[in-house]
Amino acid sequence: MSPRPQRRGRPSIKVAIVALALGIVTLLLMLDMDYDIFPFFDLGLDEPFHFLFMTLSILFFVWFSLRLMGYLFEMAAAPTVGSYGYVRSTWKIVSYSIWAVVLVMLLFYGTGGFNTAILSLGLIGAALTFVLQKPLLNLLGWIFITYNRMYTIGDRVSIGEVKGYVTDIMAMNTSMFEMGGWMSGETFTGRVALVPNGMIFDMPVYNYTRDTPYVWDEVANMVTYESDIDRAKKHMLDAANEVVGEFMRKNHESYIRHVELHDLDDLILEKPSIRMKLEDSGVTLYVVYWAPVETRRKTRSEITELIWRKFSQDPSVEIAYPHMELVKKG
Repeated sequence: MSPRPQRRGRPSIKVAIVALALGIVTLLLMLDMDYDIFPFFDLGLDEPFHFLFMTLSILFFVWFSLRLMGYLFEMAAAPTVGSYGYVRSTWKIVSYSIWAVVLVMLLFYGTGGFNTAILSLGLIGAALTFVLQKPLLNLLGWIFITYNRMYTIGDRVSIGEVKGYVTDIMAMNTSMFEMGGWMSGETFTGRVALVPNGMIFDMPVYNYTRDTPYVWDEVANMVTYESDIDRAKKHMLDAANEVVGEFMRKNHESYIRHVELHDLDDLILEKPSIRMKLEDSGVTLYVVYWAPVETRRKTRSEITELIWRKFSQDPSVEIAYPHMELVKKG
């Protein structure tokens, strides 16, 4: 089973507590400037600091509220929805939208009017576009990822040369439990990869689980021309049916329902199937099937082992391998 992205629960609460403490401190400093609630403590600050403390206190309290609400929302909704990834992705969109509204309101209040705020936004935008090209590209990437639902938390994706299980989608980068790397197949390496969101504009993005949690795979074996090809085909089909045959039959209708486009419904296999290819030194047989994405390598390994055992017990089937035969004449 895929690991669930739950590791951020307690750190979120700790960060929320820190934000609350900072918000209280800045609020008290602002009130002290208005009402002198600490007569024995005078920093001698002027009016600009009043707006600064008010802004900081609002930001810290919003930060605290969103962290706490996000934690509670995930704990309450995830068991009902059945997906921590979907719940966390939804809350990310909500929280970023709230942040955008709060920041725009603070800008309007601080600049003193609509026209001034628009002018300030234009100047700030021009400066940021020139200075922060990469971060803005990452932010634009996050918008594309979120709006187009290229992937969500909990999906297995490949971005460029990085492949993994998405645990978080932040404004600047995507966090993934890495798969592959120095490990064969798609085994988790234990590393956490942070991929800049801007990479989606330059690199291909593969989502293994966007429509369904299933992926297609095949096991190939080459047998000699002298082998009983029909027996070899039967052994490979029997091996695949023993491992995934029942699973494919039970989930065939579910697979079709979850596919986004139904033009290729008739091509979705209900049971494993055989393909053939003639080679120089033998016949290559492929057994094609689909399986849960998280058990793809395990399924492939089990089918391969069963095929090898069946071939080993049948003298009419011989696995082809590179070798040289010397024929002596006379």
